[in-house]
Amino acid sequence: MRRRELIKKVCLVGDSGVGKKTIAGLVAPFEKGIDKYTEKIGLAVTKYGLEFQFATQSIRLIIMIWDVTGQQEYRRLQRSYCLGAEGVIVVADASLPSSLESLRGWIKAVRGVSGDIPAVVIVNRIAGLPEAARAGLQRSLTAMLAPFNAPFFLVDAASSGVAALKAPFYELARRIASRAAATPSPGEPGPSRGQ
Repeated sequence: MRRRELIKKVCLVGDSGVGKKTIAGLVAPFEKGIDKYTEKIGLAVTKYGLEFQFATQSIRLIIMIWDVTGQQEYRRLQRSYCLGAEGVIVVADASLPSSLESLRGWIKAVRGVSGDIPAVVIVNRIAGLPEAARAGLQRSLTAMLAPFNAPFFLVDAASSGVAALKAPFYELARRIASRAAATPSPGEPGPSRGQ
């Protein structure tokens, strides 16, 4: 079985204050002092590694998570930070309706510079939502995100536990690895076509 090691860039985006850095920090802890650095450039980077087994190959995938700030003063830089991304995670806050309304815009913006890449959505801070509101949110998200083929995960960074927070990252990494498994490495012949 062939083994491949890949490093792929993933953008973590969403409106300011939705919990991107908290979630990413719990899944793949940032280096000490990253807050001061992020304040200066509007970006923090960390990494997360996973293994995937496919029929003909094993893929060790390192995703470099680019936590792109949602603050207005960095809007000009966000586009360049997303160049070359091979996946996007969009974070919203269930208690901030405007962040939910921004989900489509974030996916479109990142795909506008990086192509039709896999997308996953995280809706944070759902702990206080009544069951009826949560069901309504799920219906709304299903309809909103279907055209993007983007699954969503309802979490609460303060209480969901690390396993629940890792699930969206794993799903995005799985989608990226599946694409890579279907694509030959540079220098390898592509899939043969019937004659």
